[in-house]
Amino acid sequence: MMREFLIKKEVHSSGQFDADYYLQSNSDLNALSATGALSHFVKFGMMEGRRPSEKFDPKFYLSTIPELLDYESAFLHYIRHGVKEGKPGIGFPEGSDKDLTRMVHDSGLFDWQFYATAYIDVPFDAQAALDHFMAIGMAIGRQPSMQFRPDDYCSENPEVRSRAEALLDCIHRGQLSQPIIANRIIPIDYIQAAKKIKNSKLFDEDFYVSQLPASDLEQWDPVMHYLATGAQFCTEVNSKFSLIGYLAKYPDLRAACANPLLHWLDSGRIEHRDLPNRDLAPVWEETNRNFPLPDDCVKFELIAGQAFFRGYGFDFVNRNVKGYVTRCISDLSRATLPTGRTGVGARVSVIIPVYGQIDYVLSCLDSLSKHRSIHLCEIIVCDDASPDANEMTLLSDIPWIKYLRRAQNGGFIDCCNYAASQATGEILIFLNSDTRVVEGWLDELVWGFDNLENAGLVGSKLLNADGTLQEAGGIIFQSGAAHNYGRGQDSNDPRYCFSRQADYISGASIGITRELWETLGGFDRHFFPAYCEDVDLAFKVRQAGYKVWYQPFSRVVHYEGITHGRDVNSGTKAYQIENLRKILIRYGTELADHAPAATSPHEAATFRLKKRMLVVDALTPTPDRDSGSIMTSEVMRTYRKLGFEQHFVSACFPQWLEKYSYELQRNGTCCHYAPFSPGVGSIARSTGAFELALIYRHDVAQLVYDKIRKRMPEARVIFANVDLHYLREMRGAEVSGDQRALNRAQFTKTSELGMFVKADAAFVHTAAEREIIASELPVNLDNIIVFPWLAEIVGAANKFDQRHDLMFLGNFMHVPNIDSAIYLVKQIWPLLESKLPAHAKLYIVGNMPTPEVTALGSDRIVVTGFVEDMTPYFEKSRVFLAPLRYGAGIKGKIVTAFAHGVPCVATPVAAEGIGSDHDPHIAVEGDVESFARAALKLYFNEDEWSVMQKAAFSYLEKSYSRAQAEELCLKGYDVAGRIWTRRYEHKRVAALAKILQQQGDRP
Repeated sequence: MMREFLIKKEVHSSGQFDADYYLQSNSDLNALSATGALSHFVKFGMMEGRRPSEKFDPKFYLSTIPELLDYESAFLHYIRHGVKEGKPGIGFPEGSDKDLTRMVHDSGLFDWQFYATAYIDVPFDAQAALDHFMAIGMAIGRQPSMQFRPDDYCSENPEVRSRAEALLDCIHRGQLSQPIIANRIIPIDYIQAAKKIKNSKLFDEDFYVSQLPASDLEQWDPVMHYLATGAQFCTEVNSKFSLIGYLAKYPDLRAACANPLLHWLDSGRIEHRDLPNRDLAPVWEETNRNFPLPDDCVKFELIAGQAFFRGYGFDFVNRNVKGYVTRCISDLSRATLPTGRTGVGARVSVIIPVYGQIDYVLSCLDSLSKHRSIHLCEIIVCDDASPDANEMTLLSDIPWIKYLRRAQNGGFIDCCNYAASQATGEILIFLNSDTRVVEGWLDELVWGFDNLENAGLVGSKLLNADGTLQEAGGIIFQSGAAHNYGRGQDSNDPRYCFSRQADYISGASIGITRELWETLGGFDRHFFPAYCEDVDLAFKVRQAGYKVWYQPFSRVVHYEGITHGRDVNSGTKAYQIENLRKILIRYGTELADHAPAATSPHEAATFRLKKRMLVVDALTPTPDRDSGSIMTSEVMRTYRKLGFEQHFVSACFPQWLEKYSYELQRNGTCCHYAPFSPGVGSIARSTGAFELALIYRHDVAQLVYDKIRKRMPEARVIFANVDLHYLREMRGAEVSGDQRALNRAQFTKTSELGMFVKADAAFVHTAAEREIIASELPVNLDNIIVFPWLAEIVGAANKFDQRHDLMFLGNFMHVPNIDSAIYLVKQIWPLLESKLPAHAKLYIVGNMPTPEVTALGSDRIVVTGFVEDMTPYFEKSRVFLAPLRYGAGIKGKIVTAFAHGVPCVATPVAAEGIGSDHDPHIAVEGDVESFARAALKLYFNEDEWSVMQKAAFSYLEKSYSRAQAEELCLKGYDVAGRIWTRRYEHKRVAALAKILQQQGDRP
């Protein structure tokens, strides 16, 4: 009785017995209950050869394994061994081999021409191909036709145990209901397509097989494999061009599910479409937008993950499909890693705890093998005594990882702690084995430790297998409840794309310094075996005086639930609920400061920042292209440092810019852009109330001022005009003698002065500007703050005699700089050229030179255009020239020259707010001859040159140091608050008076 009870329990727990099927299939058992059906099967049915479910046929199973005749039961062998080994449990419906062959033929799922062409060991004959498939191909899971892929069928039907079962299962279901055939593809004439591809000479068979080893191991013809499978996963076919890049560039091809190589051969080259070079980074484009978004690069890693699984015969969904592990490990062992990845003295240790799931472990290692980084790192794979030891220990053959195997399983926490004890890096990065790392992952994590304020723990953005957001940092509410911020949302949403402090980061990808890790004692075994150890670590990091940072440009695709599943009611996952209770008990005091559960997710995610500000400018700051952007960036940096949650939007071009928006975001600014929140109204709806709005330029203010007052009524408005536009326009009109331009300047003056009056406070860069504005206003509002240019001394490496050239700097998007460059070359340079040494050159440096500026170039005049780093040009220059004839405000180019130690000759307009002809730190001359004489004097007189350089350094340190920035930013906020309060009080009194008057309560 005991043995019968144990077998009954074993059969029930296997999930392979279907009581309803058993009763319906055996009419003599109709009176039995479900429990009775199981008892009958165990006691009699197994011995009588009855089928326990539609998924198992004992006669078929015995026919495939004749040696089982002596085993106590075919079914018991199947659930004990066959399931694990991926052996099929069913065959065709009963009948002769001839009947079965006819059934396969008549199913429409076998195409002899495809089969004979696709596999190199199959004769090109209809009957021979069919016979081969029936005898060999079906049993090893070969693809019988273009429209039926066993791999896809197994993915769609996880209960199918192997590819060998796929066709049998489909035909069997087809007799009962409509079969499910996964991922049908666009029909093509594969014979002609294969010939076309082979004749093109673009298909490199050896290269292709190296990308998809399964095609070689399964004896595929490489081109046919590409047509049947490889194209579906964007497999590359040549080392010289990129089909992935081709699909990325043309969204219409993706929408049509086009085979990229065939499209190029048939249409693309005729349409003059670009076939991208593999050496160039591909760019993802979409039909509904002509601009990039931050996480476009994730799409390429998702494609790479799918290609890896298919290439080595693994299956994302159906875990029973066994891949080519040995071949994969062999290929990984020969991988040539990108420069600077492994070695002695590595700064970073990447720790990957594993327990089984070797297909995902290998996928993770595959992504790491191709990941480029500037940092030396060691990769530790710590095996927590996986049950499939023979397979897992093969990982030790990969020379660029350190494989550790624990003698006994201890759970996730113990595994991580042990691996960390064996690490040598300064920074420890814990990476789940069910992940793939995206471009920039490692460098961005390490950047966080070097640049984010007081970083103790830095974590990545996690993405799902479909590209949606899994987590942008975690939230712990006052109640102790946890929330994955942004889960299921678009990962490109601005709210999830800026660095910020987080309550915790899920441990799938987090970094911590080894010193802090050891101080805190690693993951706490109080949370054994797993879950919430990452939450606990984050709280301890804060208790130690450090901050926990979410870094959105360190991205990881996390195939969630692979290791521990997703059911919180069973397995290791069940510890998640219990361990959250432990967090509440341990950190109840800290949690009292966290957001209540009813708080909006964004408010909860940013609760540590008590004030929120909006910055609006015409364009996203480009500090390497124009001096105004340098100042804007400095002011924004200062407000972030003061604890403001900062949001930025470009009023004229609200799109994400790969270089410039990215730089703001990684430093903690939420940049808003299309198609998410490109305007003031959408920003207010998505984030909440604002305390401050900083608006740059009067024309931008005219666009957004009323919207800000309406949508963000509590926001104090600070107006920063950069310079007085109307004054610049008037001076330009006077130089050119253009009366119409002079008239237009009057309109600008009205608009600009009106904005100074409307704003609660204003920033100007010089006292002279403040005096001009005050003289134009009928009332002194006492709300204009002089905010000098901010700069720090860069220093000068080269001495006087090591410099031979002269330099002009300007952003040529501004007309005064164009005029100045032409004036310099046409009128001043002729007075200099003949007196300077023959090797001396004039460098005209700056962004976007117009054709007329470019035409100024000659043997001795170099027009550089935009340069990433201006330092080399400053270092070779002995004198800096700023001959502006009109303009307004402080000239950042002169301050930049001071910072690099290059003495400057400037016109009075250029020197406005910086110095006069009596100051030792700058030479100021108004006419051409005097300007040229001053430049030559500095060029040839080392003593005067040295005195002016020293005076400029001293002036810069005294007048433009960053040290004053925080005080001025706070002053602006306080002044704006005072004016806002006074004006609001006035409006309130006026509104009440109006009501009283309407009611007749006052005369």
